[in-house]
Amino acid sequence: MFIIFVLSFIPVIIWSFMEPLGARFINLNATMTSLGQIFGLIGMVMFSINLILAGRFKFLDKYFHGLDKVYANHSRLGAIAFSLLLFHPLFLVVKYITFSLKQAALFFVPFINTPITWGIISLLIMIILISFTFYIKLKYNIWKMSHKFMVLAFFFAVLHTIFISSDVSRNNFLRYYILSIAFLGLIISIRQTIFNKFFIKTFKYKVKNISKLNSDILEIEMEKQNQKMDFNPGQFAFFSFIGDGVSSESHPFSISSSNIEDNLKITVKNLGDYTSHLNNLKKDDNVFINGPYGDFSYKKINNKNQIWIAGGIGITPFFSMAKGLENEYKVDLYYSVKEEKEAVYKKEFEEITQKNINFNFNLWNVAEKGYINGELILNSSKNLDGEDIFLCGPPMFMESLKSQFLSLGVDAKKIHYENFNF
Repeated sequence: MFIIFVLSFIPVIIWSFMEPLGARFINLNATMTSLGQIFGLIGMVMFSINLILAGRFKFLDKYFHGLDKVYANHSRLGAIAFSLLLFHPLFLVVKYITFSLKQAALFFVPFINTPITWGIISLLIMIILISFTFYIKLKYNIWKMSHKFMVLAFFFAVLHTIFISSDVSRNNFLRYYILSIAFLGLIISIRQTIFNKFFIKTFKYKVKNISKLNSDILEIEMEKQNQKMDFNPGQFAFFSFIGDGVSSESHPFSISSSNIEDNLKITVKNLGDYTSHLNNLKKDDNVFINGPYGDFSYKKINNKNQIWIAGGIGITPFFSMAKGLENEYKVDLYYSVKEEKEAVYKKEFEEITQKNINFNFNLWNVAEKGYINGELILNSSKNLDGEDIFLCGPPMFMESLKSQFLSLGVDAKKIHYENFNF
């Protein structure tokens, strides 16, 4: 995020040298106008970078140590950019209020001044889309479709920036800087929303087998139709299933097969909406896969003493990792489930334990033992300070354990997690 904030504040540095700062903040009107300009400059750059973060680039996946971290920063940056752009006109209108309420009101009336109209349209679209995100619970596919209109909001924001009479129009360096980042964001967002299938590499598979592991969980096995997708155990990908009764939009799932298996497997829990329809999949249905993504892998860590903690369906990346685990690694796996019948792959983990003396499998039945916690794991594993900890499960599960480990003195750099809540 440091680089993002540096890029976002460069326009303010350029702006600050265009006129003496004393003149820009000489009175209330000048101060409010200057703040409006600053918020507009920073907000526009952040809006542009936010669209770049949504491009699913592998280099960003590596830089942020996981695409889930990229999307988390995308969400935070989007909220900041929206707030800045919302206050941008509110500060600018102050100078009109001091001498004419009518002029202040006309500032927000569209179709009087064309560049201002484009800014108003952009802001209205953003307000509507943000309202959908935070106040209206939409189905994922509808929300995803509505989110694409953010590109339209950005397009009008770019038009507003190009044609409005401002410091951007008076300083070529500032103008080229803002518009270069804006056009990059615009190109990437158009590529992502309209020409996605032409630019993002996908692997074609087909469904080979569907196994019902319990009443809520399916295992979907797929075989390649062209090139096999290489991945590290613990990574995830975006899957788009083409079949009757299943929506074709892509969704992220952890890969539960190992990287040495011929076929690809994912393990999916019925959480409603999209996942509830995966029961409709049939053998030979086509699957398009984009990936792999993520930095959640035991191979990414030099420390070979590790603790893995799974909550519910968060067991899937650990199953992938455990099947190909080298004997040189010493791993304690804690698998927390509400009741034992939910523990998919219990038998397989017990078999891995028998073959690998350095792999220790602990099934944690919440109904019998209560919630698992950091102190219990410390007492069981004995060497918490010297081990790296991997967490995967519901967001509250991971946040709670992470806080507990930090309070127990575990270095934050030794706690690794993957959050699909994006």
